[in-house]
Amino acid sequence: MAKHEPAKLRTVGLVGHGGSGKTTLVERLLNACGMTKRLGSVEEGNTVGDYMSDEIARGHTICLSLMHLDRDGCRIHIVDNPGYADFIGEVAASIRVVDSVIVVVDGAAGAEVGTDNCWRYADENNLPRLVMINRLDKDNADFYRVLDELGAGYGVQCIPLTLPVGKGDSFSGVIDLVKADEKDVEAELKDQYSKYREKVIEAAAEGDDVLLEKYLEEGALSPEEVVSGLRKAVLARNVVPVVCGSAEKGIGLEELLGAITGFLPSPTERPELEAADSDGGAVAVKFSEDEPLVGLVFKVFNDPYVGNLTFFRVFSGSLASDTQFYNATKRAGERIGQLFFLQGKEQVPVATVGPGDLVAVAKLKNTSVGDTVCTRSAPMNLPPIQFPPSMVRLAIVPKTRADEDKIASALRRIAEEDPTFSQSRDEQTNETVIAGRGDLHLDIIMDRLKQRFHVEAETRPPKIAYKETIKSSTKIQGKYKRQSGGRGQYGDVWLQVEPLPRGEGFEFVDKIVGGVVPKNYIPAVEKGVYEAMERGVIAGYRVVDVRVTLYDGTYHTVDSSDMAFKIAGSMALQKAVQQVQHCLLEPVVEAEITVPEEYMGDVTGDLNSRRGRILGMGSGPGGKQIIRVTVPEAEMLRYSTELRSMTGGRGSYTMKFLQYDEVPDRAAQKIIAEAAEQKEKKER
Repeated sequence: MAKHEPAKLRTVGLVGHGGSGKTTLVERLLNACGMTKRLGSVEEGNTVGDYMSDEIARGHTICLSLMHLDRDGCRIHIVDNPGYADFIGEVAASIRVVDSVIVVVDGAAGAEVGTDNCWRYADENNLPRLVMINRLDKDNADFYRVLDELGAGYGVQCIPLTLPVGKGDSFSGVIDLVKADEKDVEAELKDQYSKYREKVIEAAAEGDDVLLEKYLEEGALSPEEVVSGLRKAVLARNVVPVVCGSAEKGIGLEELLGAITGFLPSPTERPELEAADSDGGAVAVKFSEDEPLVGLVFKVFNDPYVGNLTFFRVFSGSLASDTQFYNATKRAGERIGQLFFLQGKEQVPVATVGPGDLVAVAKLKNTSVGDTVCTRSAPMNLPPIQFPPSMVRLAIVPKTRADEDKIASALRRIAEEDPTFSQSRDEQTNETVIAGRGDLHLDIIMDRLKQRFHVEAETRPPKIAYKETIKSSTKIQGKYKRQSGGRGQYGDVWLQVEPLPRGEGFEFVDKIVGGVVPKNYIPAVEKGVYEAMERGVIAGYRVVDVRVTLYDGTYHTVDSSDMAFKIAGSMALQKAVQQVQHCLLEPVVEAEITVPEEYMGDVTGDLNSRRGRILGMGSGPGGKQIIRVTVPEAEMLRYSTELRSMTGGRGSYTMKFLQYDEVPDRAAQKIIAEAAEQKEKKER
């Protein structure tokens, strides 16, 4: 495949809310540019972008996919992204490696929650953007309403480059405001043409001081000057150009392609990147083929035929197939084989890649998502990709012993592909816990376990890692005496059991004097106490924050043993906890919940019902409000789904463990009763 100069490249991310028509749009673009011989459709499951079995079955994009096309002497690399919130991690990865974004908006629905999320990521990465108002052939589609909503909602100057001809079923084409002459515009559209043509010229003039001076003096600009000024305004992020069309009908594609090549930046014009050199000092990445190699790994995919495929973006320098690079993150060299451009699942071999190229290579050993690709002679590290946290947790249980043997490896491989998915072993509850962005995300993980790794498993809500503790002190005897015909068992201890400050754990104190308990038996007493604490006393949860002092006891010269004193220590601890004032502790998290202001009342009311304590409120990005709250972890197990329901998908949250607090009596009694019921079932 022929190599393109960086100035003739466009590396763009296709983003937007789920169902806005992104996959159909890229399918149409590929076909219009001669990159495909047939036109695929989402309904038939044969598009270039959505090629994974779970994407075909569900009819929507789940993982980002790479495509490329050639137009007007330019190569356009496209990253097609999922639109649903459960897969926003794919957007977080791709947004770091593109030079601009195309935001696809449904002409009837307007800006939706997926639009908000993508716009925020583009803002955070200072990326120029272009809006495509799509699906104008739908009933209730209204280009002008959506145009106004975008400008007002995001506080930007949205300048239309095209206007629709017709509406709904009668939508038949577009007018190019940059190129069209007024005499060629139909009479009923002349007023709109004049109004928005003037906005285009004004935006172009404001993009360049020289052009602004000319415009103020002469009142006009040449077509070339309009394009030049508008491009400068777009690259400076002062203007967001807007085109319109219908991907389904193939309307507006030519104008969209022209806007991509004409107004979006090349790799050499993107916002500057800052990296860290080998000493940790800041260094600027210069976007040139003549500079040392710098690239970022943004995706790993386990291809069933090729094996591990690693996707990375080249920012600077060049790289050839069958050579090597230095992984600055892992501080290790990596040999590479054939480099590929991807066209969906099709791998197109390429000899050399340079700035702006999105490339894949197979079977790397040490490289993972977020790693920096560079040269050993000029090592530097790009900032890691910040992925949104996993918020929904489920316990996973293999169905058979064979599944149990395979599941850890399968989950680890899935986590390598998807940094928003995690799996861990909870030592307190003895459960394997998986975590993802939402219910749909975890449903797909379970499907992949079955289809790709042939692992059968079930999920259930994870157990909460409650703890038990005491609130008062006591002195207690633990005496174990047993005769069975031969040598007996005898151990007798007196313990003082008292509470420690929260978070102090366990302390064992030896205050034996005079040898009333021989020194060689004291470790057995401590072990018995510790094991009883681990098993729990009240409801089967670990006992914590307790000091146990061994201060007296007796022994038998023949019948005493380590085992007898271990049992005596365990008996004493259990009796002590039951005898004194005790309680359950529960994990409490601190959450930050971001919601539009109109949902504040519903969300705070719901948090109060979850035993939440509001810490404070403040303003967030995009006019949203942030609620800081502490709330028991048990009340947050299904919160992701419930918050989306309350806020129409526009609410989001993060949370982190804060501390353990005492469980209220009523809730504690319910937990204890459930534990007793479970214990009874096991003993049957």
